[in-house]
Amino acid sequence: MNLRQPIASWRSHWRTWLANGRKLRARADELGWREAVRLSVLNALRTQAEAVPLANYRTGHYFQDVVSHEVEAARAQRRAREAEALSMHDASNIDKIYPLVFHHGDRLIRYTRLPARKASKGLIVFFHGFNAWFHTGPLRPFDHFDLLAPWDTFGWKRQGSWFWGEKGNGFVAGMVQALIRQEWSDPSQPLFCMGSSMGGFGALHHGIALGCRGIYVMAPQVDLKAKIEDYGLENRANPYGFLRGESLDSVPDLLALADAQEKLPPLFLIQDLYDPVNEFSRHGERLLACYHRKRAWYGLRVHPGARHDGDGSQAEAELFFSLVLDKQG
Repeated sequence: MNLRQPIASWRSHWRTWLANGRKLRARADELGWREAVRLSVLNALRTQAEAVPLANYRTGHYFQDVVSHEVEAARAQRRAREAEALSMHDASNIDKIYPLVFHHGDRLIRYTRLPARKASKGLIVFFHGFNAWFHTGPLRPFDHFDLLAPWDTFGWKRQGSWFWGEKGNGFVAGMVQALIRQEWSDPSQPLFCMGSSMGGFGALHHGIALGCRGIYVMAPQVDLKAKIEDYGLENRANPYGFLRGESLDSVPDLLALADAQEKLPPLFLIQDLYDPVNEFSRHGERLLACYHRKRAWYGLRVHPGARHDGDGSQAEAELFFSLVLDKQG
């Protein structure tokens, strides 16, 4: 009888048990035995999809061979959808979705505000993506955060101005920040920002400018000047060209804004590596380089795919913001 294989297997299991025992002891020293055992049991009961992040991946979109013509095709498809945005939307429920109106000078902006279901830990400002007419507002309130969501119907064909402005005039940014200050009535209340794509830019721009406590973004557009160049410097008949005034210098520079700060808010960023709208190397990665230079905290999930979206969620954003508060005290 060959005992080598059973002995080797027993040794492997023994090492695993020993390592798990050390982890449990370390966790108990930090959290107490009751909490350590509770977390260990929950970990043992998790399904594979919960325990292994890759098990949640959409196999049709990740680990694919991405070539330049696929990215260009995705861009063309998205531009076609942008051109059809106004004719495809039924705005009959806007009064219900964004029922509140904020007047600022001779302009106004619609918004919604949802109180936390339970005791509030702070205020989250939610910035929607491009094609304002597609966005039906926040679907539900957070458990422990109040929620403020402005509706950006400025910009090219009223589809969004990146929560900044038009033709070199950043009047929307001033309006949005005035709205935030009105609704953020208690300065001691923590402020957070979140958004995706255009809303990712809005969350980063306003979150950094206001010194918020944390930012959660998916597929954010970081360099608007690069986007204007993509569409042609002299072409104003598009969402990005409509932002600029006489020169590119009239467009907000998010990277310069971040670089000028002494301290940056904790950031969690989610994006596909070959995002056809905002390539990670030209957008998210450059912002993270600034975070790295300043030794600021950031976390990220960069998927090996070619889609302009992310696998983030409202629940994860709430967890992230809660962890930031727990860490900062």
